[in-house]
Amino acid sequence: MSTASILIVDDEPLIRWALAERLETKGYRVVGAENGRDALERYREGVDVVVLDYKLPDSDGVKLLPQIKEMDAEPPVIMMTAHNSVDIAVQAMKAGAYDYLNKPFDLDEMVHVVERALETTRLRREVRALRRASSAPYDLDRIIGESAPMVAVKTLLAKIAKSPASTVLLTGESGTGKDLAAKAIHFASDRAERPFVNITCSAMPEQLLESELFGHER
Repeated sequence: MSTASILIVDDEPLIRWALAERLETKGYRVVGAENGRDALERYREGVDVVVLDYKLPDSDGVKLLPQIKEMDAEPPVIMMTAHNSVDIAVQAMKAGAYDYLNKPFDLDEMVHVVERALETTRLRREVRALRRASSAPYDLDRIIGESAPMVAVKTLLAKIAKSPASTVLLTGESGTGKDLAAKAIHFASDRAERPFVNITCSAMPEQLLESELFGHER
């Protein structure tokens, strides 16, 4: 049985009840909220997925969504509305909604979307864990050496990693640790979640090097 927690935000008790009953039969823990203020309070308690109605007594879902994401961006938010509007759907997706369903909807369809959202979250967490594991050998604290020059190098690498600079040039003789330094910078930076791509420049034709690294215009 799953212990995932689902927050249903809708001012219609019948909608909350019907969704809760169906989701609870699947083993999920369901909490409800009838307005935006209650939704934010429930969200602070920790949930795994939010099912959010567009029209609420004190707000609307599109305006509430950024507030939810600001508190914790990970839990997927599924928008629902009785207004079959392409504009509302576009606004919701731009605001960060995971998916969008029009009322009336099939309860099994909503359960399917919730389960897909939970699986997406699980996969994202797994990818992050794998990336953390792969980056561990390149942690700045694991670079060997406590001499003054090495401490200075590690301090500089940490400073570079936290800078907004997108291009860093490392120079040095072969075997001095340029690759290790590059990976240490990458995995200590805000870009650590993105792939680290290692390119052997000496194996690349000179005429293709610049366009391969920096792109080119046709």
